[in-house]
Amino acid sequence: MKTKVSELEWEKYPDGKIQNGDVNRYQMRDLLNTTGCGFCLAKWTQVTIHLGVGLTHSCHHVRAHKIPLDELKENPGALHNTKEKKQRRKEMLLSGTDKSKRPVECDFCWRIEDNTGELSDRVYKSLDNFSVHDHDDIKLMTGDENFYPRYVEISFNNTCNQKCAYCGPTFSSKWMEEIKKYGPYIFTDKSDLRLIEDTQISEKDENPYIDAFWEWFPEAVEHMVVFRITGGEPLLSNHTSKVLDYLIENPKPNLEFAINTNANPPEKVWKNFTDKVNAIVKNNCVKKFTLFASAESCGKQTEYTRYGMNWNQFKSNIEYFLKNTRGTGLFFMSAFNILSLSTFKEFLQYILELKNTYNKDIGIDISYVRNPNFLDCNISSLALVEKYLSPAVDFMYENSYGFKTSESAKLKRILVDTINEIKGDREYAMKNRSSFYEFVNEYDIRRNTNFLEYFPEMTDFYNLCKFENDRFKDFKTKEYNATT
Repeated sequence: MKTKVSELEWEKYPDGKIQNGDVNRYQMRDLLNTTGCGFCLAKWTQVTIHLGVGLTHSCHHVRAHKIPLDELKENPGALHNTKEKKQRRKEMLLSGTDKSKRPVECDFCWRIEDNTGELSDRVYKSLDNFSVHDHDDIKLMTGDENFYPRYVEISFNNTCNQKCAYCGPTFSSKWMEEIKKYGPYIFTDKSDLRLIEDTQISEKDENPYIDAFWEWFPEAVEHMVVFRITGGEPLLSNHTSKVLDYLIENPKPNLEFAINTNANPPEKVWKNFTDKVNAIVKNNCVKKFTLFASAESCGKQTEYTRYGMNWNQFKSNIEYFLKNTRGTGLFFMSAFNILSLSTFKEFLQYILELKNTYNKDIGIDISYVRNPNFLDCNISSLALVEKYLSPAVDFMYENSYGFKTSESAKLKRILVDTINEIKGDREYAMKNRSSFYEFVNEYDIRRNTNFLEYFPEMTDFYNLCKFENDRFKDFKTKEYNATT
């Protein structure tokens, strides 16, 4: 059996990059499995770092963990190479054929592989062109090595003008203001209270994580294939402007540069940002610039979920960027959750209209919100799935000229996982539907909204969650009485 990237015949695009097609995906899965059934290159090649609170993780399915300051003092590269992450790397390298040795934190992929036989995200992430070429070197490592990541996503702080339902005080200053004013959300199930667990360091205060970043960045950027800034809302951070200026002064013509944004900052900020992007692109300071705009639903539903968003302003800003830049890409970064269900197909239609109008590189990156659990799509009903999620998946496949197979496959995997979970653990569904009911009611009180006015199509599901809330409270009361 061939065990190296260099030994395999890969299907490639005209520019020489490895295609993300079926043949290559199955080759990638088999290649990873020659090292271990839990092996995934993302743990080395990719990283997201939240500098405002000192958190790091190498996959959006995995909870971020704290970067120890003592490790950071010894090596600024601990922004990515923490001892905890190195332990997970060792588990991956030593997993072999024993599924029990796979990292527990990667359970999303294991559920997909074990329950459906489908390819999981460890294959897609490892097949990315910024990951796959490091395979032959990584498989020979012990896991203790410090590695410069190829894909880097940075958040400087949580400054933000929105407070999305699935976010929290760690990643949104607006959320933090709300929690400080009203206190945490209190649920019958106290597993997720939205407490301020990690103290956010203000941009004006000294921050050892940001100090380490600027010490690490000049060398790290030389190894990067993709560098991406996220938030909070990154266009409201001075450090984002500093990065833009750095790249103008220190061109990296092989670097793909990207910024995440809610596309709803003040108009002056948006136009100044667009001007700087033009300067970077026109002067070939980077290989490519891509804008990642955050949205996963439409109209009044998205204004409820992404509280603080003006949907019409969002669309206006997106069109301004498309009209006033050349050689840029646009991807919609969709944090798919249960509140996305009813308008997600409409949102996909909006994206397709933009593609047809502007004839630009426009795509969608669908991330699956699993925390908090009560917003995970897998607590929905089969009726909602059949009415909204299945048609959205069909729409993507029916319009394959507008959506890549890899994009459509992400939504399909969410559909498969959701159906399996709905048919699975009854107690899990009861608990999280109960929390959903309590959450939206408290949400409405704090934000002067009304869930059913924004989501009349989810009335039956809301009533189901109310029923589950009554059942769960009764269950917890009996559980308490049995122990006293």
